[in-house]
Amino acid sequence: MTRWITAAVLTALLCLGAMTTAMGDPGTPSGAALEVEDGKVMLTWSPPPPDNVIVQSGCTATNLSMGPVAAAFMAEHPSFDISLTGGTNALAFTSWTSGSSDIAQASRAIDAVERTAAEREGLEPVDIMVGAEAVAVVVNPALGIPGLNMEQLRGIYNGSIESWSDAGGPDVPVQPVGAQWGTNAYNLVSSMVLSGDRYAVMSQYDDADVPNEVRSREGGIGFLLSGKLPSGAEDMVIGVSATESGRYVEADDETVFSSAYPLSRTLHLVTDGEPDGAVGTWIGYVLGADEGQRILADNGFFALSDSDREDALGRIAGTMDEQTSFYIYRTIGGEEERFITNSTSFVDETPPQGVNITYEISPVIGGVEGERSSPMVAFVPAEAEAVIPDPEREGSDLLPLVAVGAIAACAVLVLSIRKR
Repeated sequence: MTRWITAAVLTALLCLGAMTTAMGDPGTPSGAALEVEDGKVMLTWSPPPPDNVIVQSGCTATNLSMGPVAAAFMAEHPSFDISLTGGTNALAFTSWTSGSSDIAQASRAIDAVERTAAEREGLEPVDIMVGAEAVAVVVNPALGIPGLNMEQLRGIYNGSIESWSDAGGPDVPVQPVGAQWGTNAYNLVSSMVLSGDRYAVMSQYDDADVPNEVRSREGGIGFLLSGKLPSGAEDMVIGVSATESGRYVEADDETVFSSAYPLSRTLHLVTDGEPDGAVGTWIGYVLGADEGQRILADNGFFALSDSDREDALGRIAGTMDEQTSFYIYRTIGGEEERFITNSTSFVDETPPQGVNITYEISPVIGGVEGERSSPMVAFVPAEAEAVIPDPEREGSDLLPLVAVGAIAACAVLVLSIRKR
């Protein structure tokens, strides 16, 4: 008979604050449970709560770009919690300098004033560039617009330029289109083009839909994150110049990082000294060609060149040993045994029967063992004694019946002869 025994272990979650980037106690597994079936004991559990909490303060642009990278990193590294806070570049450095965060994230490099303020607090700023973002401007090709300068873009999006004749084009009403509110493209144009002005009336769409909307309007113009430009829309992209007399430049891997393209900005992470331990592990992931850099590119941002990436990786002092495994302790009659696994489940294939067995689980991260889970007790019932058939006995049990049958047959035969 199959018996099911389930024991649940509830683990309280501790509130983890900022600045816990050093390797701490690995904690206790949560949600531990066991089941007994077919003479086996099966244990399952969840990893302990993250004990490496890294707080990144700073600008919303970098926050939006780092969000998908952080999500992927935490899925692969369950002992980490990357906490991203939005705001401005100035807030990023102020929070970091005051000790409220481990990393300042910004859409520009740390400036001289901010560096001095940090050094005054005993910090040693190390600025690591991790990527870039750029906005592409698209227009209806029928307008014949070769490019626009930043002042013309400002006029179009604050509403002061209403006809293309005021921007070097035909006498056609301007029909502005843009990316959705709160996106990187929207925020970049707001800060770098409008410079304090408010957007005029503008139709808003997802980045990938902007080109088609622009093409469908006679006087259409729009903007979107450069890396999200859909295939087939290349003929709509125009150059942008920083000044009225400057040359028109389009966004590419070179112009974005050199700041030659005016609608671009680089993304930075600033740490106190060369990152090490948990912070070094996280930033190393951001810079990984098949990890953070690939995720940035997949989400419309610019990844670093191989040479820039290698330079950035060279500024990481070290990473953390986060190899995770689990010890399973089995106690029977005071005798304790230990098993080890790298997964969050374990099957005891041959547990003793007819006795109480106690199991406990503890995590081991980077060679450091955490606390054991609450004890769970299993009882594997002994199997009922099987009845083994005895062929010889079965035959002997039939002999009396055979004898009786034979006697009866003889009697019938004798009676039959007498009657004749």
